[in-house]
Amino acid sequence: MMTLHKKIIVPLDGSELSDQALRPAMLMAETTGATVNLVRCFASIPRWQVDRYQGRHSGSMSESEHVRITAWLKAHKLRLAKDGSTVPIEVSAHEGPAVEHITRLANQEPDALIVMSTHGRGGLSRLIMGSVTSRVVRAVRNPMFIVRSTETDMLNTPEVIDRIIVPLDGTTFSEAALSHAGALAASFGARVTLYQATHGAGFFQSNSEWVGSNGEAGFEFSSPSKMATELAVQSMNYLSDCADSLKAEFGLTRVDVVNSQENAADAIVRLAGDSDNGLVVMTTHGRAGVGRALLGSVADRVVRASPVPTLLVQEPAVHGDMSVGRSVDNLVGAVL
Repeated sequence: MMTLHKKIIVPLDGSELSDQALRPAMLMAETTGATVNLVRCFASIPRWQVDRYQGRHSGSMSESEHVRITAWLKAHKLRLAKDGSTVPIEVSAHEGPAVEHITRLANQEPDALIVMSTHGRGGLSRLIMGSVTSRVVRAVRNPMFIVRSTETDMLNTPEVIDRIIVPLDGTTFSEAALSHAGALAASFGARVTLYQATHGAGFFQSNSEWVGSNGEAGFEFSSPSKMATELAVQSMNYLSDCADSLKAEFGLTRVDVVNSQENAADAIVRLAGDSDNGLVVMTTHGRAGVGRALLGSVADRVVRASPVPTLLVQEPAVHGDMSVGRSVDNLVGAVL
């Protein structure tokens, strides 16, 4: 059984959007017993602002900015305490690039959870194109809890978590999300839904016939509807095996399984919409794979459209590892 996070890192930048990561971070900390580290970085003083004849020395100016940022962070800490939080909170002001400092903190605490917020429509696409959050995703292997704000900047953040949705695709990579989901479900007393998308009859209708160069029918598989049905049955058996393992490892009693023959992202968002207090836990590639895994992928679409937060679990890549867990062949609809 995995150990829940002992540290939660919350990068802030002074904006209302970044502040919206605070509430979910405190919820997670209160449940897991973690310490929260509020982090804010500030840019180095540019040379053109330094004028020793006017008493503007780079060292003193940097120190003054450090004091100001630290006071701002402490004010946030005090406000959270006044709101009734008893979570231990640390504050960290740092001069220099935010990504470098966050990455350094993450490397020092490889099991820490990083909590950040993003806008909804188009938000993750903007996020991918060079923002701090995108570069953090590329640079770290830590799990990331991403909360989508609505167009009115009101967070869809649950007060509790009573349902956890875990998309799977039959690979050991996707199954890395199970331990995180199981530990959180045990802590929150939440119900877990394991989901997998498989191809429908239409896919097999289009891809299961071979036609010779003379136009005559060649080798033909069994009927498309039968193939789709058999694949769905295999998927449900696979999900049931995962559910049994999850129950045994974490002592869970409420784990259900869902298979559908539809677009995976649409199905995950639909399932997420069934609960006001849900969480999607899914794997995604980090580092070199981030463009492929997030930009335009199911994970990207879920983060942008899900009415509930998404916990992205990043499994360290193993070079040349194309291993498959309890696979449902290679015909399963790609989820991640």
